[in-house]
Amino acid sequence: MVSTAARWRVPALLLALASVAGAQSQPALRGFAILGFDEVRLGPNVRVPRGAVGATTGNVRLAGAARVQGAVVAPSIRVAHGVRVGRLFCGTVSGGMFGRGVVGGPTVGGSTVPGCLQLTMPVVDPVLLAPVPVAPGSGNLTVPARTATIPVASGAYGAVVVGRGALLELTGGAYQVRSIRLAGAARLVCLDECRIGVAETVTLAARAQLGAAKGMVDASEVRLDVAGSPVAPVFRTRPNAIVAGTVFAPGRDIVLGPGGQYRGAFIGRSVLVRARARVTADSALSQPPR
Repeated sequence: MVSTAARWRVPALLLALASVAGAQSQPALRGFAILGFDEVRLGPNVRVPRGAVGATTGNVRLAGAARVQGAVVAPSIRVAHGVRVGRLFCGTVSGGMFGRGVVGGPTVGGSTVPGCLQLTMPVVDPVLLAPVPVAPGSGNLTVPARTATIPVASGAYGAVVVGRGALLELTGGAYQVRSIRLAGAARLVCLDECRIGVAETVTLAARAQLGAAKGMVDASEVRLDVAGSPVAPVFRTRPNAIVAGTVFAPGRDIVLGPGGQYRGAFIGRSVLVRARARVTADSALSQPPR
């Protein structure tokens, strides 16, 4: 006869084993805060308190004192002195994090030096990273400096320009635009779930804000699909900008400015996060069907 204590220990053991297995598995697409194809670079003192950081075919480079609470996943990872990360899934890892002349991995004596866990390729199913076509309209949306308009309904528009300190509200739904440009301290906010297709570029000046209206919509309910040009960054923010939403720009470059607050997910050919920025995963990308 099995005792009551034994009956409790078996489920607890299974739960513990499941937790260990989960800790050793690579994150799915929705689990990434930052994902690049060729390269991801995190500047000094960048913080990623939730979510993974990865590159599908290239490398991830973490500058001094960067912090990634979750996994870092890439064929090649380089970590500077003072970096703190969760798990590393990689082919090779190097850098000052391990001390002079030392690389990560098991040791014969002393504490284990963090090294690579087995990297499974592809990092993300390429089907999930296909570009999204965008068909903008012709009529521009312009909000003069320090003014606001009534909320704008979904539809196709040309260039969207919001002046310094001005506010543009979107009622929610599907939008297709040619470009978005926010001047200093300008705000473009979604009042309900919205998806915005951008044919060219998105630029945010210092202290500009873009995405989910706080207290009304979650960052996971706002998504920008940016087609853009392969030559210059298609999504760029200046210092202390705030973004709440997923930026999906596969095959294009993303630059997140210093000191900014970024909540959602940022997917591009390359992703550069400048010093002291904070990026928190809250992805709008759905899980693939099983």
